[in-house]
Amino acid sequence: MIELMITLLVAALVLGVGVPNFQQFLANNRMATATNDVVTALHAARSQAVKRRGNVSICPSANWNAPNPTCSPLGQLGDGHIVFADCSAANPCGAPNLAVDGFDVVLRVRGPLPQGVAPLVTTDAAGPEYFSFGPTGFPRTAAGFPAPIANLQLCDDRGNHNTGNNIAAGRWLQVTPTGRPQVYRDIAYVQGAQNPLGGC
Repeated sequence: MIELMITLLVAALVLGVGVPNFQQFLANNRMATATNDVVTALHAARSQAVKRRGNVSICPSANWNAPNPTCSPLGQLGDGHIVFADCSAANPCGAPNLAVDGFDVVLRVRGPLPQGVAPLVTTDAAGPEYFSFGPTGFPRTAAGFPAPIANLQLCDDRGNHNTGNNIAAGRWLQVTPTGRPQVYRDIAYVQGAQNPLGGC
């Protein structure tokens, strides 16, 4: 009986310490996956814009898994997105128009961000959350739409939480004027005054 009690006590201690750490590990992995998905899409869109010498856009898509996915007019990137050639040198049309038409080619599709990870962006005007790059790799504004996203914040239910070594639970992603994505994970940046989204 004493041996059984000791075994149960040890098991309780292991579970008490191990389960919270495992939950933190899973949450960190979800945040890393979400951040990597967005950054990979940005790098792919920017490099393809330069390679194709045309516009490449990332737009939210409710039917991202359809044979011919389209942009959602008032969609959010967290619900799924597509990367597509938005008018190229072979089909010049000036500014991108956030519509898959003509000779446009869908280059990459992605489903919703991991459950529990919520994106927040700077755009206040009515319209889709989007990124768009021109032939130089610099950001471009789509015709008839508000400016593309310059800052994006990813948060989960941990909010303003230090996961250790001053690494924030959330992430702040900034697209520079030259189109390069910069990810901040240090809590002093994510929660600092320099983050226009205010932190998690």
